[in-house]
Amino acid sequence: MPAPPPRSLYEVLLIALTLGAACSPKYADAPQEDVGGAEGGDGGDGGDGGADGGISGPEDNFPVEAIIRGTITVELFGTDEEGERYPIDWASSGYDAWPFGPIFVANYTASDTDADGVSRYAGTRVLYNPEMGTTEYEMKVGLFEEGDVYAYAAIDMLDDGVVSTDDPRGVWPSAIPITDGDEIEDVNILILTEARNEIICEGGREVTIKGEANVNVDYWGGHIAVMVMDNEGNGPFHVALAEDAPTGPGASTEYTLEVCADYGEMQLIACWDANLNGLHDPGDRWGVFSVDGNVDSNPIFVGSANLTNYPVYMPLGDRPGVDILPFVTMRGTLSLRDGLLSSLPTGSAAHVVALKYRPNTGFDPTQEGINFDIQSFTWSELSSATGPLDWSLTVPSETFVYLWAYADTAADGLVNERGEPIASGGSEVTGKVPTGTEGFGGILLELVNVEDEGSP
Repeated sequence: MPAPPPRSLYEVLLIALTLGAACSPKYADAPQEDVGGAEGGDGGDGGDGGADGGISGPEDNFPVEAIIRGTITVELFGTDEEGERYPIDWASSGYDAWPFGPIFVANYTASDTDADGVSRYAGTRVLYNPEMGTTEYEMKVGLFEEGDVYAYAAIDMLDDGVVSTDDPRGVWPSAIPITDGDEIEDVNILILTEARNEIICEGGREVTIKGEANVNVDYWGGHIAVMVMDNEGNGPFHVALAEDAPTGPGASTEYTLEVCADYGEMQLIACWDANLNGLHDPGDRWGVFSVDGNVDSNPIFVGSANLTNYPVYMPLGDRPGVDILPFVTMRGTLSLRDGLLSSLPTGSAAHVVALKYRPNTGFDPTQEGINFDIQSFTWSELSSATGPLDWSLTVPSETFVYLWAYADTAADGLVNERGEPIASGGSEVTGKVPTGTEGFGGILLELVNVEDEGSP
């Protein structure tokens, strides 16, 4: 039996977010009025929903409203024979147009939750026509009370209409405080991505899964998708849209899903694009295969025969389908091996930085676009330190970063110069550290004076 497509290491878990969210965010009437690109795009409906038969779409009036603007920059990268990341310029990539699907941008809260204690989306946006490189966006944010939101973006790599667990994503590394009427600029998010191939079934062998797709709450329009994931929550590996259904108090329609044969046990799930943004994202209404419409009947067994009469119901189940933990927090302490940080030369600064690529010699660690996140310490902080200093960085989950600490003893704004102290968070040569899915602490960064210029 062939193995399922290569699994992403992203796990679909309802776990506490490292910055204080009770669980992963889900849709709760988040503002959706803009769904095109920065200049307005095609594809997708607005977020107010239909009104047939008295059925209305998402509510979009909030006591606290703000506007967030920024850019989404997508950088291509490759991996060398040693597994190290290197950048690829769009001009030399071979692409003459944007090669992937839309980009999903979201803001969500940590303090404003629903009755189940699940964080709400405060606003989402879909960029249907991104640029190769940097695309501007503007997003309306709505909250029930003033507070912080967190931002991330993900690419629908296969253009299958679903924000998948292994779709590339980027995060804004800091909380964004929101008060009513704010217009917040320069929330600029970076996404690193490699192109990946579509799923090809071994020997071209496929089977068909058919059944009813049922929405058991008011249905105001929007596509319904049915898909399969593995038992660890990775995927989806195949997606199909159900037939159109009339709006009203509930909906029922038919679907036909083609998947690779001989997968074995899989999860059959469904999603209604309730926020009408053209994507099936973590903020929509999710459901599962159920024999009676009340409990999850997964897993199903995908063998060599077609499967019929496999109904799915939405919303149903204890998870919001393809849910993404977009970021993790890495924490630790910074110290100096040969003494206190206060013993560094007067005027020194120190930086703990999660870099995108293996570092060069003599560079500015605060330069825009070279890191995922950075925490800097001024001479005032260093000179008054009586022991190690705590640091914390926010980085995308389930990827890797080059984690380094530097002391700028020359006070010239450059680090990794000859004779300046450095520390590696991972490999002594590269500093490469996996970020994981839950975040972690206890990383000891001990600055060491080096004689040779720069890191190895």
